[in-house]
Amino acid sequence: MQPPSYKPSKPKTLTLDAWESKSPLSSTANKSLAVMANATAEYERPYPDIFSASKSATPNHPTPFEVPSTPQPQTATFKQHRFITTPQQYLEWFEQIDKSIDSEHESKYQHHLDKLDKELKLHNEMLRGVDLLDKEIATLKSNWNNIDTGTADLKNACQNHLDQRDDLIAAKERLLEKQST
Repeated sequence: MQPPSYKPSKPKTLTLDAWESKSPLSSTANKSLAVMANATAEYERPYPDIFSASKSATPNHPTPFEVPSTPQPQTATFKQHRFITTPQQYLEWFEQIDKSIDSEHESKYQHHLDKLDKELKLHNEMLRGVDLLDKEIATLKSNWNNIDTGTADLKNACQNHLDQRDDLIAAKERLLEKQST
């Protein structure tokens, strides 16, 4: 007796309708999809070249008997006028858009950080200039105080000389008066 020969069966491919019938969406999910459909109907979105119409509508999840294949590098080129036909294509498209947004945010953040660094350097230079001016003003104020003190001392000395002159004139007049008497 020959043992029965077992041939590995080909994985069963579900159609999109069959897949959706096995996993019905809630009313909230249906509303979200309707909003998304209306929003995407107005504008044509870039469609990644990696998606082709030949792919099945079933997400590529391995069954316990399948060996997962090696992932292939995907290009990020976009072609116009291609439509997303599977949820997997939508997820991949959304992931690319998300990466693009993250990249844009990172570049804006980097630009803002560079701008802040330049402004910080400018403000540090201005602060050094203000510190130098502050020291210069303190020196000028000290010199002004010295001049003010010197001027007051000179004024006092001049006043003393005037007082002494007045005293000498008064003494001279007294002596002249005594002589004439």
